[in-house]
Amino acid sequence: MQRDRKKRETWEAIRAAALALFEKRGFDAVSVNDIVAAAGVARGTFFNYFENKEAVVVTYGAHEAEFQRRLMDERPAGEPLWDSVVAVIEGYLIEFEAEIVKHLRLKPGSPTLTRSARPMTGRLVADLSEWSLRRHPDLTEPEVMLTVNVAVTALGTAVHHWNVDDPAPTRTAQVRAMLDQVATGLAARPEPPAH
Repeated sequence: MQRDRKKRETWEAIRAAALALFEKRGFDAVSVNDIVAAAGVARGTFFNYFENKEAVVVTYGAHEAEFQRRLMDERPAGEPLWDSVVAVIEGYLIEFEAEIVKHLRLKPGSPTLTRSARPMTGRLVADLSEWSLRRHPDLTEPEVMLTVNVAVTALGTAVHHWNVDDPAPTRTAQVRAMLDQVATGLAARPEPPAH
């Protein structure tokens, strides 16, 4: 337990030092050597925790994967799949919304970061799909994958259009509105009044 806490503290110290440098100089102007000097760790220690410099930005918490799995495990038995998936996404946003915004703020100033994929999306789809198939043996794999992929795409679409200067509740409400729109059915969306 103490070892896990020490590892998390080291992860957080490296990331905090890196983000401070990125915000001051810009992502592309900061090297791994700069980060390890600021964090007071060895270069090898950095690579024990992060695959590369991009991973510092696109991984939102040392406990991210564990937290994601706990959200899934906390869903009540018998809950409809869509409701479970939406609750997991909303719980994830409550925990990591501020980290997502940091990522979004850094991206426009860095061609490297702009090209970097966010691994959370692929992992979220894989974890949600595996968990959903276990929880809902009554559903086929295509049915599960459709539900999960549509929900994650709605999340990604909302986040892509976030204004990072809006207050957090506004951004979270945009995600919820996108998920609600999908749940209602895109074809059922009312047409705007004619002028």
